[in-house]
Amino acid sequence: MLDIANKYINDIGQEINIELIVLEKYIKKNYGNIYSYVAKDSTKYRLAGNGPFLVKNDVGTVIQFGTSDDIEYYIKGYEDGTWKPSSNGVWDPN
Repeated sequence: MLDIANKYINDIGQEINIELIVLEKYIKKNYGNIYSYVAKDSTKYRLAGNGPFLVKNDVGTVIQFGTSDDIEYYIKGYEDGTWKPSSNGVWDPN
C-alpha cells in the first residue's frame, strides 16, 4: 500500500511542482492504511490542504480526508458511514 501512497503524492507533487514525501508513521486499520505527507523540503515549502488519506486494502483506492477536523473525526465518520468523501476526494491508482 505504501507504493500506492507514494504514487498518489507523486501525482499531487507534479501538479503543484513540489516534491512530496509520505511520513513513515501511519495508522493501520483492517480496511487500509492512513498516511500523511509533507513537502520534502519543509523549510522552503509550507503546504495547505495536505490532509491525511486512506489507501483501501481491497482495490488500492485512495480516500482523501479533510483538514478542518482531527483525523479521529474522519476515521470515525468513515467507519460509521456518516462521513463521505467528495467525488474529487477519491483517487484510483489504476
